[in-house]
Amino acid sequence: MAVRRPAWNDGPVATTTSPLHHYLHRGDRVTSCTVVVARTETGPAYRKRGKAGSLWRIVRGGQVPQTYLKRVR
Repeated sequence: MAVRRPAWNDGPVATTTSPLHHYLHRGDRVTSCTVVVARTETGPAYRKRGKAGSLWRIVRGGQVPQTYLKRVR
C-alpha cells in the first residue's frame, strides 16, 4: 500500500494522485491516532480494491487510506 504525501497544491489531505513517499507491506505495524477527512462534492475521496472512503490516517512519512488498515489490539 502506498503512503502518499500531499502535494503543494493538494491542500492538507493527500489524494490518490499525490506523490508517493514509500510503501507499507503486509504485516507492517503503524501507529496512528490522527485522521484527516478528504471532502469531495462527487462522493468518496478514493475508490480502490472495491473499497471507498474519505478518511486518511496520518502515518510516518505521509497518509494512508483508513480502509486499507486493519486494527490490531
